[in-house]
Amino acid sequence: MLLFPRLPGTGISPRVDKGEMTPPTRREFLQLAAGLFLAGCDRSREIKVGFTQASGVVPVQGAQLRYVIEGEGIPCLVLGHSESQRLLLSQALRRQFRFYFLDLRHDAESQNTLDVIQVTLDTYLDDIDTARRILGLERMALFGHSHHALIALEYARTHPQFVTHVIITACSPRTEWGAGDRFWESDASEERKAIFEQNLLENPEEILASLAPHERWVRTYEIRAPKLLYDPTFDLSPLLEPVHNDTEVFLHLQLEILKDYDVAARPGQISAPVFLALGRFDYVSPYTLWDDRREVIPGLSYHLFERSGHFPMVEEQELFDQELLEWINRSVT
Repeated sequence: MLLFPRLPGTGISPRVDKGEMTPPTRREFLQLAAGLFLAGCDRSREIKVGFTQASGVVPVQGAQLRYVIEGEGIPCLVLGHSESQRLLLSQALRRQFRFYFLDLRHDAESQNTLDVIQVTLDTYLDDIDTARRILGLERMALFGHSHHALIALEYARTHPQFVTHVIITACSPRTEWGAGDRFWESDASEERKAIFEQNLLENPEEILASLAPHERWVRTYEIRAPKLLYDPTFDLSPLLEPVHNDTEVFLHLQLEILKDYDVAARPGQISAPVFLALGRFDYVSPYTLWDDRREVIPGLSYHLFERSGHFPMVEEQELFDQELLEWINRSVT
């Protein structure tokens, strides 16, 4: 099974708290989670990424956004770290889609040179549109995972003439701090909670504080596996080499740009058909937050994966591919 994330070494000792997060803990958590939505792997199976047909850099104001092109078929711009996102999507999908994997500015290896206060949601949307023009995409599908999904939705809302489909995974329709903790407390099995508590007991703060940043990060995700994955005992330690991103811009995105986000409160409608994939055991972005937001997007196709957490396209890859391809074949115009 392909697996996940990589955090930059922040030098911050992780804390896993229950209940509502206080602002300082929230900031620390986000620094630790800056790589949560990136990809890693299980070394028991060879990773096969698609044959790279082209790669390069899109220059935008204050940043250089790398892109990689793979696959044949429907053009699809994939938002997020270009290298990690390549590992989330299967080879079968590359036979149906021509993927354009694109860094966003908080994912870019080159540091953002804009004053972070100048970076807004419109900055992100302008970046995407610049990339679309440079890559020659007149009409395209969009793919976004987790927080990248919200940016995909807003580009589709503001630039409908360029978007044919939107594919989003493991995202919340609104920012609601503490929702994951509350869902965990009310929903997680006693066995799952016991595994998490045992992970905490085996890794007290003083041990975590003594570890080097990379080792501390690996251990943090071993601890949190019950909240991230359907299989609460899965070994998260075999990871990719570190992915460097701009933590300051990431924090600004989460704490300022998206701090009050609500898909229902944004002006205008999303006219493109939308494929939404959620994991039943995702305690980061609970599927229940969509219960009162599913009608907000007229063309929403809702898919709940019963044996997945935060990565349904990886944890149930065959089923995910099947449902996505059936949906897009029905909705292609």
